[in-house]
Amino acid sequence: MHGRLKLRPPDSARRRQREEKLRQYREAMDALLGGAPPAQVLSLSAAVLAANPDVGTCWNLRRRALAALGGDWVPSELSFVAQCLGVNPKSYGAWHHRSWVLGQAPAPPGGREDLALCERLLAADSRNFHAWEHRRALAAGRDVQAELSFAGALLARDFSNFSAWHHRLRLLAPARRSGHARPGWLPPEKLREELELVQNAVFTDPTDQSAWVYLRCVLSRASPPPRLVGVHADREDELLAVVFSRPVKVNPERPQVRATLNGSALAGPWRSGEGRPRPSHTWLCPLPAPPADSPARLEVTWEPDSALREVTLQPGEAEAWWQEPIEERELFWPEVGVAEAQVLQEQVRMCRELLELEPRSRGCLLTLSLLLAALDPRGHAHEIREHLRSLQEADPLRSGFVADVQSRFEAVLGILGAGEELSLSAKGLTSLPLLERLTGVTRLELSGNELRALPAALGALRRLRELDLSRNRVSEVGVAPPLPRLRLLRLDWNPISHASALTSLAAWPRLAQLGLAETPLSSTPRRPRPLGRAPPWR
Repeated sequence: MHGRLKLRPPDSARRRQREEKLRQYREAMDALLGGAPPAQVLSLSAAVLAANPDVGTCWNLRRRALAALGGDWVPSELSFVAQCLGVNPKSYGAWHHRSWVLGQAPAPPGGREDLALCERLLAADSRNFHAWEHRRALAAGRDVQAELSFAGALLARDFSNFSAWHHRLRLLAPARRSGHARPGWLPPEKLREELELVQNAVFTDPTDQSAWVYLRCVLSRASPPPRLVGVHADREDELLAVVFSRPVKVNPERPQVRATLNGSALAGPWRSGEGRPRPSHTWLCPLPAPPADSPARLEVTWEPDSALREVTLQPGEAEAWWQEPIEERELFWPEVGVAEAQVLQEQVRMCRELLELEPRSRGCLLTLSLLLAALDPRGHAHEIREHLRSLQEADPLRSGFVADVQSRFEAVLGILGAGEELSLSAKGLTSLPLLERLTGVTRLELSGNELRALPAALGALRRLRELDLSRNRVSEVGVAPPLPRLRLLRLDWNPISHASALTSLAAWPRLAQLGLAETPLSSTPRRPRPLGRAPPWR
């Protein structure tokens, strides 16, 4: 057990004990594997498992013997497994065997003995996940309120008991799923009860992360399913591109995406916009040459979403596109499930009060930043930046995570104010999220950040003409998919060689100018150099 000193006998005595145990174990296993009768299998396996409950072969042979003998052996077998768990409370084999025995009972047992067993084991080690999972299985047929009271009693003794918080959240999950008509998924009175419990915990120990994680889970819901957020038709490249809110995998043999041109289905095949057979934001389909003298109507549907998206290529137009309108709340914290702003504002007030007492509470700084962004990211931009800066100082070991959170926030602010041109220069970006929301952008400035590579999701920017990545840390561009309409790319002051860049960018169809310094330490960046036209990427 945790924190207990284990007393060992002298070396010579310990060696003799080990040799004797090994001899007995070998004799027992030879007899078990030699085809012993069921009654002898039970006695021999009991001797082995009582000393070491992790011998899976013995549990398997024991189950066969019990099934062959018949009779009412469930109570005695449950008692034997309890003894084995006393030797090793986290034995996978013992817990699996106990579940099997309960499944063989002629009538479902009351569960009182099992609940008592779980309580004893959790009192000895509150992190015994086997006992927690077993108790959750038993709780399926019990009063949920009784289990919530049990978890609450453990939390009253120790608010840092993350397993108890997790158990409580799992108990509330069915209630959350059944309330689809309610924006918050939990009844208001139940939600308020959980928030009061969290408030007691965080004011008791603001530095512990368990209650903060639970608070963010209670306020959240499951991630929304993927849906179509953009469609782009390119007459010159003869390609139809569809962009999803989350990476998806389109099966070439039975694609869930359906596209028609003037009522005729497109044959496909669909391929990833990243050029790799994996889930992707962007998927491409060959587009037959539309008629030049009449409108070309393209309709796209995605089976799980079932919504119809439509674009029309007019005569003489090179491209047509559609993008879903952007909602602020779906960008920074899209999983937030509480619709009532008053609930979120109450949590903001609580966090602000706590920060006055504990200004370096990591969980409070992160949660407050998320809450403010969910309410009004633009109105609270200055305060959010200050909290993320304080979080960076308070938690230097997780500086990379905080930098990515800050990058998402800066990207959200840029996207909310973007038209066809977007500037995110000198924002300290370490990542570039939400590119799937920039389908209509034609010019993107990212100079002066901390980006190390071109993200694969860059392929969603089907209309992009100019991309400025100067003064970053980009060392290679080979993983980025070619952008069909990009004409100008600046990579000045990046640790990337000419040979690597020119080789990787040779397949970009319309790239005409490339800005590339000789070395990262060049005194002045070179002017954009012209590139020969490369064949379209297929």
